[in-house]
Amino acid sequence: MNYHQHLYRTRALMDEVMTAMNGLAGSSGGCNLSVKDLRTIVHRRGEFQKRLRDCFYEMIDSWTEILSNEARRFEASRFISRYRTLRLAIRNAAELPRLLPPLSETLPLYIQYLNELDEDMSLILKEFSDSAPHSARTNLTGIARSLRYYVQEADDEFYERLIIDRLTPSRPLSWHGSKVAATLFAKHFGLTDSEMNRTFIFPSHGKTYHGLKISSNVATKGDDKYGITAILRRYPYSK
Repeated sequence: MNYHQHLYRTRALMDEVMTAMNGLAGSSGGCNLSVKDLRTIVHRRGEFQKRLRDCFYEMIDSWTEILSNEARRFEASRFISRYRTLRLAIRNAAELPRLLPPLSETLPLYIQYLNELDEDMSLILKEFSDSAPHSARTNLTGIARSLRYYVQEADDEFYERLIIDRLTPSRPLSWHGSKVAATLFAKHFGLTDSEMNRTFIFPSHGKTYHGLKISSNVATKGDDKYGITAILRRYPYSK
């Protein structure tokens, strides 16, 4: 397996573990955790740890090339950013009250492993302590404040995870604007119906709730009528 394949598969497993940890955070200490998420957290811990450590060691072996190649450097930076987000999700899960076995025995092992890995890989983590190179990364600084009329509970990190890393939250937030405004937001950042509906709950004026359908909720009288258009222009995005 080459470096890029290993990096891709490790990222995929990291996302599975993060989804499971976020599911745990939303399930009252594991009481309603799905069987799949429970198996991911408990039974795939060894696989997760091995993949992650091997991937970090491969980065060390390729360190000179990573630092001298802009594309490889950006790829490594995105990986570290995702690792930091995962680490926060694990630590938040470990602090939940009333964790039941086997989670109460397993989560401290994750924390111990992360502490050891952080120490061993301090060179890599320090090198990428900032965001990815600004020339290659969408700058979303201040977007949460700009969009506070539409989403009141979000911060900039929420948008970075959604737009840059394509990671949806464990529980959707309320979208307070129109569905047309939401469609303009989705199209601007290349988000799908599924990603939007996992991320937000939209206003409903009838007895039956319907999520967003981008192809239907379109602006018919010119985008500039909607205030969100001017906001989105401040955050140019190319996938």
